[in-house]
Amino acid sequence: MKLRLALLLVALLAPVFFVVPTYASVDDFTISNYTIDYLLSRDAEGRSVLKTVETITAEFPDFDQNHGIERAVPLSYNGHTTNLAIDSVQHADGSSWNYTTYTSNDNAVIRIGDAATYVHGEQTYVITYTQHDVTNYFTNTNDDEFYWDTNGTEWRIPITHLSVVTRISDGLQAALNGNTSCYVGFSGSNQPCQITQDGSVFTVSADNLAAGENVTTAIGFRPNTFTPYQKTTWDKFINIFKYVWSSLVVVGFAAIFWVPLKWSSVVSRKKEIGTVVPEYIPPKDVSVT
Repeated sequence: MKLRLALLLVALLAPVFFVVPTYASVDDFTISNYTIDYLLSRDAEGRSVLKTVETITAEFPDFDQNHGIERAVPLSYNGHTTNLAIDSVQHADGSSWNYTTYTSNDNAVIRIGDAATYVHGEQTYVITYTQHDVTNYFTNTNDDEFYWDTNGTEWRIPITHLSVVTRISDGLQAALNGNTSCYVGFSGSNQPCQITQDGSVFTVSADNLAAGENVTTAIGFRPNTFTPYQKTTWDKFINIFKYVWSSLVVVGFAAIFWVPLKWSSVVSRKKEIGTVVPEYIPPKDVSVT
């Protein structure tokens, strides 16, 4: 798959003092329903923008095993940043979940739940986030494509039902070229699946996905529909900052080793030559007046 959307969905580990039965595991729960709603549009510069709303319904055991879930969303696409923004993480009723984020393997990992509270039975997580520059031009098909892994290939939880809806904004409908495709399975799978179109809405569904299985969709547009990725002023600043910071780190480490060695050399030299008394004697046959 051209884009491995490494979306990790795992249970948060229980505290070490909790003894999990030998037959139990933090992965011993299921996702009964997983819906993903995409809205693909363009910004004022013609660059692609993707608004994603994921609704994940998990079925947890009745005993104390899990605190919540983790969802990892890639920070880059096709070698550049997507300027990911997490908009909200909510319950089905619209109230907010407690969550934190951290970075791992170029993913933003959303850890949802409370370390002091276990979750039981049915729990729903609604995650909304926005990404930019999510399309690419492919020379072999001569079109711009939204080619996207949906639920991802690196989670360890089976999914009973997955539904993916991709909505194309009004300003992009005329640019659709009719090329669509869908694949299901483990990473690298070319097993086709059915994608249906109703105007500017594309729908894919799959049942009984094993842990690690993913659905990939591709929707084609005419060439030059989207402006290719270009570094923003902020991106350029970040790159310069990283370069300067890396240089300072190298210089700092060098100084850590060089200064003690230099000091040791100076001290040793002083001990070797002792005190030197200057003598201001004029050269032979040269007057000082």
